[in-house]
Amino acid sequence: MFLARKIARAKWEARSGLSDGETSADAVTGDLRTRENSLSFWRCAAGTNDEVEEAALAIAAGGDRIDRFDIVWLAEDELRADGQTLEDTRGRTPIAELAGRHVDVCRLDYVRLGDVARRVAAAIEDGRYRRLTKARVKTLLTAAVERRRIEPEDLADGLRMELAG
Repeated sequence: MFLARKIARAKWEARSGLSDGETSADAVTGDLRTRENSLSFWRCAAGTNDEVEEAALAIAAGGDRIDRFDIVWLAEDELRADGQTLEDTRGRTPIAELAGRHVDVCRLDYVRLGDVARRVAAAIEDGRYRRLTKARVKTLLTAAVERRRIEPEDLADGLRMELAG
């Protein structure tokens, strides 16, 4: 089982002044901002393309506008092996069937957040990430509306306007 999260992959690339294996503080503080000592993830079972796109759809549908973004997926068993606490929570997405796939990695402190950062960096190194272009995100959202997985009025105003235009 994998857990997916939106990131900005470029922040995770090697930076001038950092040695191999060192993770940029900008990557951690930008992509792993916690809320109430928790990080939001979406389950994507075996990490197939379709499952990763379902996680991306859940993320995009909860947003304010259509943007390109990167998504990374981490092995749930590795997070558990690190001693992370996972809690199923209802996801912030208007797609009801996907809201139940949400999980928080919670009770994070400085050390446990660093463990998550190491897992993100390792996943990127292993190729467990994908960039979704703005066009692909729009296609996913449009298809969800057409299939009645989501009602347009359940989307944020800006997102609904972009889909209509």
